[in-house]
Amino acid sequence: MCLFKARCNKGRNLGNIVEIFRICYNIRKYVKRQFMVSIRQGCYKNFKECIIIEANQKKLIVTTSLGPRIIFYGKDDVNIFHEDDLDSIHVGGEFFDKNLPGLGIWHLYGGHRLWKAPEYMDTYYPDNKRVDFKILKDNEVLFISDKEITTGLRKSILIKMDDMGDVVVEQKIENVDGKIQTPIAAWGITVLDKSAKVEIELPKEDTGFLPNKNVAYWSYTKINDERINLSTEYLKIEQKGVSEPLKVGTYSLSGVEANVKGMSFSIKTDKIEGTYPDLNCNVECYVKDYVEVEMLSPLQIVAKG
Repeated sequence: MCLFKARCNKGRNLGNIVEIFRICYNIRKYVKRQFMVSIRQGCYKNFKECIIIEANQKKLIVTTSLGPRIIFYGKDDVNIFHEDDLDSIHVGGEFFDKNLPGLGIWHLYGGHRLWKAPEYMDTYYPDNKRVDFKILKDNEVLFISDKEITTGLRKSILIKMDDMGDVVVEQKIENVDGKIQTPIAAWGITVLDKSAKVEIELPKEDTGFLPNKNVAYWSYTKINDERINLSTEYLKIEQKGVSEPLKVGTYSLSGVEANVKGMSFSIKTDKIEGTYPDLNCNVECYVKDYVEVEMLSPLQIVAKG
């Protein structure tokens, strides 16, 4: 199982997103044992420089030659994340040529990434440069990206794995130059394998005369799309072998459950007061040749520093 907790720290940094990754094979009872956490440098497929963290047959791989991206998380060498090995998803063009000379274009790559919302062209900042990292403890590694030229933002991800192979991912955005003066949100995006079946629990509380649910549909999404199953209690999404894009969002107090390659994966969020992006959504799901689960913090103005 994977738990996700989202927090928003006030101050100079926009700190959402504390994510706790846990996976299991639907085993309800087990005897807890102690396992050693190992951290080593290595490579993975075309990513020549990575940090590999392992415990209890669970493995997490973070790219340091670019990103940072959590490109792999799984058990027994089975990755629950999507990997864009053929580089089929990328964004380039005039904006990149004019504003980001020499930095290339944006690539999906796959795995887990940290973005900022609302979504504009500068959201697609090419994270193609080497990432600084520091091993802080026997089970903790901090990854820090370069400051973005267009926004002045700098992103960091702190990863902690315990001896059971469960992982906490703490993500922050700093407004280094103070260029961004409008409210932004931290946006953690996990690209799951296309086999993922996602279930988002909707609010159930009795709010009297006021509404208690919202479901947002993006303009390219058909309300009657067969991959979306909306009921009173749940919003369920799966890819079903259809690559036409869709995106929906909602506000959930309970978070997300998913089944990926026989492993259960869940994301939980704390209730944080504030206004969220995209018609007040803190959970979104985008489907194409993969299934993205996206978690957002409330919008806030991040002070320079």
